[in-house]
Amino acid sequence: MRAAAKYVIAVAISTGIMFGQQQKLNEMPEIVTVCEVLGNLSKYADTDVAVVGRMGRSVSLVDQYESLSQDRCGHPLITHGHTFPNRIEIITKWEDGMPKPPGDRPRLDNARIAAKLSQVRRTTELGFHTEPRFNEKGKTVEVIVPNEWAFVYGRLVKTPRLSEDCGAKGCGGDDVPLVIVAKEQEVRTLAGGDVR
Repeated sequence: MRAAAKYVIAVAISTGIMFGQQQKLNEMPEIVTVCEVLGNLSKYADTDVAVVGRMGRSVSLVDQYESLSQDRCGHPLITHGHTFPNRIEIITKWEDGMPKPPGDRPRLDNARIAAKLSQVRRTTELGFHTEPRFNEKGKTVEVIVPNEWAFVYGRLVKTPRLSEDCGAKGCGGDDVPLVIVAKEQEVRTLAGGDVR
């Protein structure tokens, strides 16, 4: 399990945080971009929202981690002089003591999602990432894979590193200010603004 997930467990257990109310059945959640979340952390932390951004993947032969990101945010998140990347890690596997993802399946408004995706596209290029694969000789090779736009409905949770003074070298490890805890079916890719 990645460090961010361990930090979320530690925060939830040690502080006994009570997390907000779940969305009502089929109620439409607020749809926001990564930059909007990071620019107004006091509003969005510990809430259930839908976030639109570029899906980032860190893939190895044994594990895969995903995050949502957006480039050139107008108000980057800075704590103790450290500027965090404009990235929110996605957690779809959780353990006892961690915040749970929302229990509902909200109605989705494709027009609102498309409008938010349009905002993200103005500041962010889709780009590519690499993934390891086995070739015909059984050797590992790196393959270039296009990134995707994505939409994640879940609970936003601050990581403990957000309140630490990481010093001049930065926060290391995951270096993310927030995680979004979601059910796997609520992590969806977007094609032309439509939810898949």
